[in-house]
Amino acid sequence: MARNRQACDCCCIRRVKRDRKKPCKCCLQHNLQCTYLRPLKKRGPKPVKVRNLKKVDDVQVFSKSSSGGIMKVPKALIDQCLRLYNDKLYVIWPLLCYDDLYEPLEKRYDETCVYWFLVSLSAATLSDLQTEIESEGGVTFTGKQLSSFCMSSRQEFDDFNGSDIFKIMTYYCLNRCYAQMSNSRTSYRLSCEAVGLIKLAGFHREETLKLLPFDEQQLGRKVYYLLLLTERYFSVYTHCATSLDTTIAPPQPENVTDPRLSLDSFLEMIRVFTVPGKCFFDALATDSANVTCTEDSLKKIWRELHTVPLEIEPWSYGYVDISFSRHWIRTLAWKLVLQISGMRISFLSNSKNTHIPVEIARDMLEDTFLIPKNLYAVHGPGISVKALEIADALVDVVNQYDQNAESEAWNFLFDISKFVFSLKHCDSTLVDKFTTKCQCALITLPLSNPLESTDGSKEDVDALP
Repeated sequence: MARNRQACDCCCIRRVKRDRKKPCKCCLQHNLQCTYLRPLKKRGPKPVKVRNLKKVDDVQVFSKSSSGGIMKVPKALIDQCLRLYNDKLYVIWPLLCYDDLYEPLEKRYDETCVYWFLVSLSAATLSDLQTEIESEGGVTFTGKQLSSFCMSSRQEFDDFNGSDIFKIMTYYCLNRCYAQMSNSRTSYRLSCEAVGLIKLAGFHREETLKLLPFDEQQLGRKVYYLLLLTERYFSVYTHCATSLDTTIAPPQPENVTDPRLSLDSFLEMIRVFTVPGKCFFDALATDSANVTCTEDSLKKIWRELHTVPLEIEPWSYGYVDISFSRHWIRTLAWKLVLQISGMRISFLSNSKNTHIPVEIARDMLEDTFLIPKNLYAVHGPGISVKALEIADALVDVVNQYDQNAESEAWNFLFDISKFVFSLKHCDSTLVDKFTTKCQCALITLPLSNPLESTDGSKEDVDALP
């Protein structure tokens, strides 16, 4: 009898060891036809993918120098990134302006913590602006490359005992990088590490900050509230309770002649996120009606985030996030009211509150007409996430609630969907959940082409045979 090195179809399905005979003993015993129709798996290494080649390229850009140390990012390249940050991003997430960053770049470039902060800030800047920059040697750097470089060399700045403000800012910047890549898990983990370092440094206590010089106080307060905003945003989608609260005063307004360096937008954003209170976000994180989240606190959210006008110019970068955050928090408050049994709030006029998300959607769409489209690019997937939350509430209105509100809600849902799908950055996971919910409600979205994923999963095509 002929011997065969491959198990027959029957033995393979039943996971029985082959006996190298044809027909095999198992098939003869059970009166089965012994066939070999299954295709053989290819042996040898797997084909090289485009995504893997990009990872190799990212590593090789920062190859080891002849001296054995890791090649440093050139000062000139970092300087270009710092100028970009100062011009476009400082107004949104203010850490240090260019004048304050220039001194560490020139005098403390060789200090480990300072250097990695400058690199991570450069990475966050390029990631936020979705741009790349070319060094004098002709090498092109992207935010993804620089952030990968930081993470692969993390032991360089993570071996120090205690907590340094530059180390905290490094983790915050890396958190922004991965948020732009829609890598929520890594972004959240990095923000948690930054929060832990804040507490280790004692920057969550007013008495600690008061001992510092004013400039260091101001920086500590900025970093603290940037992490507070980040933590409260993540609490809604990671379902983890928050740990930071308004235990310290926010940073002081700064008298500047350049509007790009004004803290007005940042201070307004702090107000937007602190009006609901810590209990509000904890209630959302735990999907339960927190006993400390009272009717009065929900009324305050609606009153202060709906009726108080913004004094920020609509064509500024800071206006975009403030505006969408206000609408987003109002929508979350509406959803939380529905979870609290027996709560009757005066501004919710009808039994199912259908006019609330419709009104929020109307306000949001009015803001989109005021804001130039180029301003959305620097905010990453956060804008689409907040808009999708409003659209999700409209689906509930269309699917379940008042017939009188359904027509208007349908039109707003159509417009918001078009707006979300027109954005450059979208969180693909949340978009998939939203489209699935719409399909279950028999709602056809205005989407002609499939949304491109931001995680690079579609790049797994063979680059080499």
